[in-house]
Amino acid sequence: MRKRIGLATSVLGLAAAAPSVWQTVTHIRDSSYRAPEARHGAGHVQYHMAREALITLGAFGALGIGLLTEQRDRRMWAAMASITGGFVAAMWSGGPTTGTWAPNRKALTIHIASTTGLATGMWLLRPGRGE
Repeated sequence: MRKRIGLATSVLGLAAAAPSVWQTVTHIRDSSYRAPEARHGAGHVQYHMAREALITLGAFGALGIGLLTEQRDRRMWAAMASITGGFVAAMWSGGPTTGTWAPNRKALTIHIASTTGLATGMWLLRPGRGE
């Protein structure tokens, strides 16, 4: 039962993150995210948005494989927890780097829901002794 709840909670955490990921994807072609003063060119910020979106897609794909597998041993769980930790840390990285934890209340709610779902899911999916 614990693992079923962990799976459901993880899926809900991924679903909660979807609007934030979509927001990043839409910034890629948004001209207001161009930074003419950027040393590496005006589109450099958008390049990083594209890179973030693709890395997230890969992380979600790998996490999804882990959630769907029947053979979730300690190593698989450790990989899933690492993916989750990286994604969640990236979501909250704005606070210490720019002083902005989220651009608005809706984004903050999305970040909290996603973090809570994913972290709780990983905690519930952790292997027991001997697994």
